[in-house]
Amino acid sequence: LKRYFKIFLIYLTRTSHENLQSTEQSRETELVTNFMELLDKNFKEKKMVAEYAAQLLVTPNYLNRIVKKITGSSAGHQIRQRIVLEAKRMGRYSDAGMKEIAYNLGFFDSAHFSRFFKTFGGVNFTEFKRGALIVPFYAAFNRA
Repeated sequence: LKRYFKIFLIYLTRTSHENLQSTEQSRETELVTNFMELLDKNFKEKKMVAEYAAQLLVTPNYLNRIVKKITGSSAGHQIRQRIVLEAKRMGRYSDAGMKEIAYNLGFFDSAHFSRFFKTFGGVNFTEFKRGALIVPFYAAFNRA
């Protein structure tokens, strides 16, 4: 009877540990999902991890760690990439200039936006805009 009781306790320990891990993983996934939703809504106004962490009621370090664990890159990287993505969309699909796009994305200094875009977008904004206009023309010219 003593051995059966010990086996039963081992079984309970294992199942509770598995349930705890799955609960922790689902909480982390939910946190990252909530972060990404907040990021999509607020990336123009909020550019700091601490601002998102405060809304999610966690510390910035914890948010960074969990986002990196789930997505492979930090929360700060996700924020910067979202801003660059929107800048590329606006640059490609609108006639707005760099100053207007910078202002729309919450940058009050176009020089700062230009450095930001070059650093995190990999190319100068003017070159990107010029390349965005040339590529469709070149593709259309090539088909003819």
